[in-house]
Amino acid sequence: MSQYDTHSLHDFLINTPEGGLRKILVDRVKTTDVHCNLLIKVARACNADQFGEHFSKQDFPKVRMNANEEKIKEKFWGDCTSLLLERGLLQPLAAQKVAA
Repeated sequence: MSQYDTHSLHDFLINTPEGGLRKILVDRVKTTDVHCNLLIKVARACNADQFGEHFSKQDFPKVRMNANEEKIKEKFWGDCTSLLLERGLLQPLAAQKVAA
């Protein structure tokens, strides 16, 4: 289980036009077009629950990666997590109330 609200993040990624995502995510220092492409590819390849699982396990669904994506996949989730937190796109998961 992820400590972050990955459902809202997944929803944002699949419902925001790609050009808008690039403007928000790509700064060419911390994240590049390659990071953005892979994040979009992962979000589109699975539903919100699956996305959350991949996010927390820091692995990937079965997607075809190009050579540049293969190069960044080791540090990809860490890089994305720090960027998404910095940009306010990733929020800590609110504590869920336990039913009595």
